[in-house]
Amino acid sequence: MVDRNDVLGSRDLYENAPCGYHSVGPDGTILRMNRTELRWLGFTRRELVGVRPFVTTLHRRCARSYLRAFGALRDGAPRAELQAEFVRKDGSVFPASLCIAAVRDRAGGFVATQATVLDLSARRRAEEDARRYAARLRTMSRRLLEAQETERRRLSAELHDRIGQDLAAVNLDLHLLKDQLPVATRARVGARLDDVIARIESTADGVRDVAGALRPPVLDAYGLVVSLRTCAEQFAVRTGISVLVEDRWSGARADVDVETALFRVCQEALTNVMRHAGARLVRIALDRGPTGASLSIDDDGRGFDVERTGLAEYEGLGILGMRERLSAVGGELLVDSTPGRGTRIVARVPGR
Repeated sequence: MVDRNDVLGSRDLYENAPCGYHSVGPDGTILRMNRTELRWLGFTRRELVGVRPFVTTLHRRCARSYLRAFGALRDGAPRAELQAEFVRKDGSVFPASLCIAAVRDRAGGFVATQATVLDLSARRRAEEDARRYAARLRTMSRRLLEAQETERRRLSAELHDRIGQDLAAVNLDLHLLKDQLPVATRARVGARLDDVIARIESTADGVRDVAGALRPPVLDAYGLVVSLRTCAEQFAVRTGISVLVEDRWSGARADVDVETALFRVCQEALTNVMRHAGARLVRIALDRGPTGASLSIDDDGRGFDVERTGLAEYEGLGILGMRERLSAVGGELLVDSTPGRGTRIVARVPGR
């Protein structure tokens, strides 16, 4: 014997479920619809159930896909899933997903459909908010990188043109002063003066190195190809790691933002080689053609497991920063590495 309370409880669960439920007959007419779905649509039960085809509750651009799915269910398919746009009584539209199952009699004949409907409005709003937020972050990141490069350019020029020139002038004055000293005085303080001159020259070299790291003057003056070769030569001298540079750069110089992004990727990749790779050889290849530019940096070092590397390690390797720089100019970064077999980093930027 069926308990009356169980029946009432099941009916209440059906009518007031957090999702929509409905059934549709073989001719497409709505046979049943719960209160939740009726409330979403803004209709009364009397206005829809047994009166209208279900397809009339959908936006016309979704009607064809629904009718195709309904026909497949009627012809033997067990279930169908689709996303559609529902039209409320007031004409407004909301997105929803439908999971539809076919109901058949013992002989296998089609009796009706039973459908579960989920309102996707909140999810769509969240997705749209996430897209807007991501776009704002990209814009802020691009502006931050632009400001960073502007400040680096300014500091580089300040170090090179002001401090570097001042050190050069002091160095020249000390040489002149030493030459003008009496022989006896020179004998007493000459060695100290030589030491001071050597320190100033060393400091001037350090200032030039720092200025070049901030913003190499050669990048603005001569472009990416010359800058990469200069960077590679300095890296080889500083680390003892052999660097081979190959370029197939055709045509005029690229956009300054593209050249800067590719140069910074190369800088970061070489820094990773120096700190982590334990490599003996690095190959840098620069290519540019009608479809865009690409830069690859290959090393024969210890490599790492790309799949198992976490976000913190990626940050330590500067990979997220490289990707952000390339994203700002519409490019992408590919990382291929295997433990014991080295690392390959490829930066690609489409033609601009």
